[in-house]
Amino acid sequence: MLREIPPKQAETLLKSMVIPPRPVILLQLEQEQLKPEPDFDLISKLISSDLTLSAAVLKTVNSPFFQLSNRVASVYQALQLLGLKNLGNIVRGVLLRHALTPEGATSMERFWTMALRTALVCAHLAEHVDGADAEEAYTFGLFQDCGMPLMQARFSNYRATMEKGEELSLAKFIELEDLRHQTNHAVVGYLLARTWFLPEHLSLAILNHQDIGIFASPDGEGWSDTCNLIAIAALASHVVKRHFELPEVPDWRELEPVYLRHLAMERSEYEDVADRVNRLLEHA
Repeated sequence: MLREIPPKQAETLLKSMVIPPRPVILLQLEQEQLKPEPDFDLISKLISSDLTLSAAVLKTVNSPFFQLSNRVASVYQALQLLGLKNLGNIVRGVLLRHALTPEGATSMERFWTMALRTALVCAHLAEHVDGADAEEAYTFGLFQDCGMPLMQARFSNYRATMEKGEELSLAKFIELEDLRHQTNHAVVGYLLARTWFLPEHLSLAILNHQDIGIFASPDGEGWSDTCNLIAIAALASHVVKRHFELPEVPDWRELEPVYLRHLAMERSEYEDVADRVNRLLEHA
């Protein structure tokens, strides 16, 4: 059964954490996306007005994952080639990183590099799952662990918790966080997702992504979509870790069949996608 946090409890938790507000530029972009005919000139000018944002967006767009035949030189060109939804997700990811990284800080560089790679692999995997949305999978790949940078900013000993967590199962890692910090990154990430007005099923996926038990308990409308996101991101993360020879989740052999079964994906199909993505990761 999917876990939810009652409004009063969420309000109490928000008071104990510093959750950055949704950036104004993101709100402006989302308002433009809702229009029947979005103004591409306005959107490109909006993004280009922030030199740091536009440079980061172009760097991402020109990565091998997007497989563009020619390098993109402007935000407007990227918008035309990738579409508003794709570019909006890229902008959201860049803004998330900026919002959660103190100026000059480099301690979470590896975290953000892995998050971006995982998000890109999520999008590729989602294309092979019935009913999955590649752009939404990309967003979830970026946001699933966004509570970690907030936890590190709040707790001086959180890095040690993260390092210890790499040796633990999903459930044990959450238990360790709760024991040491009286909250965990899934809860904090959920609060940020709600503050940034992400779709409800995506926010719930962030809250529940460490709980393998939800796959055994169908839970009404939205359950399947939420579990799709969690399974896709877990499989994508494993592909990235394996490619860069990083330790896998200790209980991965028990988790992998659950994710594949939920997505109705044969292991051979998953490995085929992983092989194609690995060629892209070589240049990431």
